[in-house]
Amino acid sequence: MQPDLKEWLIRSFTDPKSVARDLIGLNLSGNARFMAMVLVVVMTAILGTLAQLVFSFITKVDIGTVTPPLTVVGLQAALLVYGAFAMSFVGQRFGGNGKFSDALLLLTWIEFVLMIGQMIQVVLMVFFPISATLMSVLLVALMFYLLVQFTMVLHGFENPLATGFGVILTFLGSAMIAGIVLVSTGLVQMPADPASL
Repeated sequence: MQPDLKEWLIRSFTDPKSVARDLIGLNLSGNARFMAMVLVVVMTAILGTLAQLVFSFITKVDIGTVTPPLTVVGLQAALLVYGAFAMSFVGQRFGGNGKFSDALLLLTWIEFVLMIGQMIQVVLMVFFPISATLMSVLLVALMFYLLVQFTMVLHGFENPLATGFGVILTFLGSAMIAGIVLVSTGLVQMPADPASL
């Protein structure tokens, strides 16, 4: 099956479950999945850096030091790998049968779809700055929607409400764990005076 990216992008909004099934059905090799992830995170990092520069130019706000693209690539790759682990591991605990490699591929596609949305956001930022903020909210909603739909296909779940609840709990639990790790390793400093919060 030869992927039609434009058609798959459209179906990601209208019928995301079929896209998830098609992605898994490609039976890509481990190397192909890894290269797809790397390509997407590199493109996303470049776009993110561009967005920061455009925002600073339009608003005349000093954003300080722009995060190096290589740092962004590393962080996003780590998040995708962790996300795929959480998506497969937690789902399996609730009776699902999804694999890590398929979860990574699905999350890579979600990242690609969001990247297209970010490209539109950069354009909106130039001509309609206010609408760019609304676009950010829509992208977050889209990410959650695709996560729920793709998780259902990955694990064979049938209940979207239960799956959505699981996705939210997994996200909150992951954020809590990340916060503990960052503070305990000294990467993030807690304020000495609680009132300073």
